[in-house]
Amino acid sequence: MKVVVVTDKNRAVYNNLAQAYEAEFSGLTAKQPLSNGMFELDTNLDDAKVTGFICYKSGSPAGIAAVYSEALGDNEVAEFYIVPFFRKTKLGTQFAHMLFQQRPGLWTIKQIAGAQYATRFWLSAIADLPGESVREDQYEDEYWGTVTRQRFVSTE
Repeated sequence: MKVVVVTDKNRAVYNNLAQAYEAEFSGLTAKQPLSNGMFELDTNLDDAKVTGFICYKSGSPAGIAAVYSEALGDNEVAEFYIVPFFRKTKLGTQFAHMLFQQRPGLWTIKQIAGAQYATRFWLSAIADLPGESVREDQYEDEYWGTVTRQRFVSTE
């Protein structure tokens, strides 16, 4: 696995996978493609507080993540997607752990209503972290409504 930060040179790769992510969740988000067939993206990588990442496996783009950091040590997973071909291989967990290790501190992860499979993934990925205890609750998100939220502190 190789993880790189999104730059102008590789942003098209990120955007292509972000389209697949939006399409996969469109049944839950009730988002439709625009007239050009593309989905509007929720996370703006031009925001200085957001960092995009691309995960590669054997040279192929296998997933993306966007991390929103309000302040040093306060991070939120804004987007996280693994291409279906690469799922069930622990690649998503490895990718998530790499992000947590790069940015020690408080982490917040949210899943929209109906995405129980995402909640199961995140609880499993967090449980694999040594010594981390997760707090999970229901949270009223300004944009998404009621979401399931996990919060924990990464010390690695």
